[in-house]
Amino acid sequence: MRKIITSLFISGLVLSVAPITSASAKQIPPKAYSTCAALRKVYPNGVAYSIYVDDSGKAAALPKVYNLNWKRLGGIGGDDGLICEKKTK
Repeated sequence: MRKIITSLFISGLVLSVAPITSASAKQIPPKAYSTCAALRKVYPNGVAYSIYVDDSGKAAALPKVYNLNWKRLGGIGGDDGLICEKKTK
């Protein structure tokens, strides 16, 4: 009896979580932006290549968006792993 209840509980848990994980797996494809102002409308603190690059932790860590826009928007200021980040005063 205990095995039946346990297996029913586990199968119910798996079925209830499955739609959540599949819905969160959908991602918006990366977009090329023409200016930093356009990129900051979507990502106000800029985009980082990874979470380890941004000291403040405010920039969105999106390597696909970074790679798509780096030459156009980030190549001027050097390769620090951030593009269109807010400048600190």
